[in-house]
This record gives sequence, C-alpha cells and structure tokens, in this order.
Amino acid sequence: MLAHLHLYSIYLLFSSLLTLVASLIAWQRKAPGSFTLSLLMLAMSLWSACYALQWMTLSEQMLRLVPSITYLGVLAVPSLFLIYALQFSHHEYWLTPRILTALTIEPLITLLLLSTNKYHHWMFQSNYGITGGNFNPLEIAHGPWYFINLLYSFALIIIGFYALILGMSHTSPLMRHQYRMVMLASSIPWLANIYTEFFSPKISIDLTPLMFGLAGVIFSYTVLRNRFMDLIPVARSRLIESMSDGVLVLDKNNRIVDINPAMRNILQIESVSASFLGSHASDVLSSWMKNVDQLMNGSETRTELKIQNNPPHYLDLRVTPLYDHYQRLNGRLLVFRDVTERKHAEKKLRYANERLQSQLIEIGTLQSKLRTQAIRDPLTNLFNRRYLDETLDRELARSAREGYPVCVIMMDIDHFKQVNDTYGHEAGDQILKVIANTLSTQNRRGDFACRYGGEEFVIVMPNISVQTACQRAEHLRTSLSSLNVQYERFNLTTTLSIGIACYPANGENRESVLRAADRALYGAKKAGRNKVIAYDHLQVSAEKTI
Repeated sequence: MLAHLHLYSIYLLFSSLLTLVASLIAWQRKAPGSFTLSLLMLAMSLWSACYALQWMTLSEQMLRLVPSITYLGVLAVPSLFLIYALQFSHHEYWLTPRILTALTIEPLITLLLLSTNKYHHWMFQSNYGITGGNFNPLEIAHGPWYFINLLYSFALIIIGFYALILGMSHTSPLMRHQYRMVMLASSIPWLANIYTEFFSPKISIDLTPLMFGLAGVIFSYTVLRNRFMDLIPVARSRLIESMSDGVLVLDKNNRIVDINPAMRNILQIESVSASFLGSHASDVLSSWMKNVDQLMNGSETRTELKIQNNPPHYLDLRVTPLYDHYQRLNGRLLVFRDVTERKHAEKKLRYANERLQSQLIEIGTLQSKLRTQAIRDPLTNLFNRRYLDETLDRELARSAREGYPVCVIMMDIDHFKQVNDTYGHEAGDQILKVIANTLSTQNRRGDFACRYGGEEFVIVMPNISVQTACQRAEHLRTSLSSLNVQYERFNLTTTLSIGIACYPANGENRESVLRAADRALYGAKKAGRNKVIAYDHLQVSAEKTI
C-alpha cells in the first residue's frame, strides 16, 4: 500500500528535518556537551519522522514495525537530555559508569516489553489502529508499563532541569542567557508532552514530536547567532575585583604582583603602593604565620591562620601553584577566606554539643530510673507483676527452644491480715521488706523474685527440677519462719504457704503455669498453712481421694 500524506504527517516530517539540521549544527561545534546535544537532536528527529509514518496509510507490516523504531527515539530523548544537562551545567561528575549503566536498564526493559507486547499487553492494551478519513488520529489503550516509563522519563527530565537551574545559579550573568535558551528550547516539547498525556482528549494528536522542530530552531539560532556553547572567559575585573575572598598573586619568586580590594581590607591598607607590589610574601605574612616559605613547596596547600586583632580573626588560606603551557611554575595564587563567623559557629556548636551530651546523659539516667520504677515494686524493690508477665513469657519461650524446665514458686504470708489489723500497716510493710530481702539474697543467679500481689510473692527458677525446687522452697520456708522482725517493742514472726508448678509439665504457657502454682498454694493453705506443696503432689493426692 502506498503512503498517503496527511497534513499532520507533513508537519511532523518538517519538524524532523529541522531537528536533523540542528543535530548537524551541534555536531560541528567543539564544545562540552556538543556531541550529546547532536545525539539528542538526532533522537528527536527519529521520533518525529517515525511518528509521521504512523499517520500515513501504510501496510500492516510497516505499522507494526514503525512503533518499535519510534520508541528508539522516545526512550533515548530523556536519557540524552539528562546527560546533556549535566555536561552543560558542569555536573559531569554525576555521570559515573554505574549511573550511565543504570540509565540503560529501563529503556532496554521497555524495548523488550514493546517487542513482546502481544503476549502480555503491558505497553499497549490494544494494537495501533488508523481510522478512515483524511486526518486519521490514533486510538491507543495504554498498559501499566507505559505509565511507568512515562514517570521514569519525567523523572529524568526533572533532574536535568534541576541541574540546569543549579548551574545557572552559580554562573556569571553572561552565561545565564545561554542557560535560559537551553531551558526554553527543552521545555517546549516537554510542556507539549505534559499536555498530550494529561490534558488532551483520549483520541488526539501528540504535540510532542511536533514541538521538536521549534526546539531545533531555537538551538540552531542560538548556536549560529549567539555563539552558544562557546566558553566565555571571565574578565579579571569581574572575577578578582568582586570576590569577597582576599587574593594575592605571586610570581615564581614569591613576590606580590597583584592584590584585590578584599585583600587590602584584610591587610588594613588603603591602597596598593609601589613599594608594596613587589614585596616578598614572607615580609607581608610573617606577622601572621611562621615559615611562610614552607607553603610555597610547589603543590597546592591549605592551612588556617589566626590574626590577633581585636577581636581575633580566622583566615582559611589556599595556595595554588600556577603553571604555563609547558608546565613550568609561573607563580602562585593565594586565596584568603575569612572564616571567623564559621569558627565562632563551630565554637557555639561544640558548646551546644557538650550541653546536649550532658542532657543526654541526664535523660539516660532518668530513663533508667523510670525503667526501674516501671518494673520494680516501690516498697520491697522486688520486680513487679508487669515485669513477671513480660519476662516469664520470654523465659518460657527460651526453655521451649532449649528443652529445659522452668519452675514457678508462689508463696503467701499466713495470717497477714491479722498482723495489719493488730500492729498496723507499717508493721506489715516491715515484714514484707524483710521477706523480700531474704528472697533476693537466697536466689540463684538467673532466678528472679517478684511481688505478685499484696502479700504474695513469686520466684521463677529456670532449668531446675521439681524436686530441687521443692527443696529450695522448703529451705526458704524454714528460713523465713525462724525470722524475728523487730517492730517498735514487738517481736513479730510469720510463716509462709508455698505452691510450686513446673513448665511444661503443669502448664503450656504463663497463665496456665501461674494458675497451677496458685492451686498448689491453695492446697498448702488448705492443708494447714506453713507448708510446701507441688502441683504434681496435689494432683496425686486428688487422685487418691477419688
């Protein structure tokens, strides 16, 4: 089938021709970024030309082939624009081999998905189609990867514009005109693409390749008329005279041959006299520093000076050797930067850091105290029930992994209410403290004692048998029953009822083990108090009774 030109396809071919001309013009320039700009214009030209073919009445085989070729330009434009923007704005150091390799991953994936689209429809959910008439729009249903590629392309373009804006903010006014022209030429097709993707009707022409021609015209005009991409030397008066840093220029014999106004202010002189120019650097700087000649060793050097003025000033000195075309030493450039404010800020920062460290230590101490208060009983200083719940769960989980038993001893003070009613609560508190101290001193390493309730205590004993736990409990019972607690003129004694349960024999979790220990404790009380009963013995007694 012969190709049939539509008006839109003619516009696209003309746009492709303009960008191709711009590519050739950029190719002839010998400046940083000219090669990448030429490739960028060439990719735009390929995009426009192939998109024009899609609007022509072609054979079905050509209609399947053209989109794949079109996407070579579509995928190349964002990456080439980013590379060119980084080169033009002097951010080439961003273009590491790893970054350049990463820029090829997404385009290669997109090309692979495009070539296999008929199997998964990730790029386009319906095939390219052309309706009848003299001006035939394309109706395409996009797949999910199309939008991923679109967002990826927008991200590259945004980073490129950010690099251009960053470079423009650090360049001279003369160079800013060139930055503005680059951003103008680059933003026209991008804005057209944003309109096409997000604001145009579902069935519409794509304005992006159409705007490439206008971008090519702007680039061509600026290259030919405005000496675009040529390096513009900055005049000495613009660079040296306007610098806030002090500058001394020395000859190869370290004699002063030039000085800027900022350096005159640092030296506190009104004008540069003939006797000052030609003076040796050591004669001028000897009052600030010793061994000036050691800085003039042929390599770039940096040091810090302290000027004993009122108040003192601090200067950062950078000495840079200057060479001629034959790499022979031709002089030195000394740049003095006043860093007094920075030094004062560093001093304040050190003071603030010291205060912060002190506050952090204080906060850590308070947190430790709060942690202790959260897990300790304030009267007996034993662990509280909250600590028991948290720690016993962890201990049971570890015993399940490592395969050892955990015994829980629950004890209750016999007739404690009578003590409180007879002698007062202070006497009861004194008994609780004495018992708590006894439990703490007689525990094994790894055991922990808790105050479970008012007059109830719990001891957790990991990796111990029931028989050994019963012996330990019996020893505690006899020790506590023989204690005499002095309270005022009274000599108080007390006894304990103790119940013992063991994990996993008497319970599969914390609640069931504590419940078994509580039942054993109840059995000890029922048996007459001042006794030690294990849950296993309680069960045996119950079976015999039955």
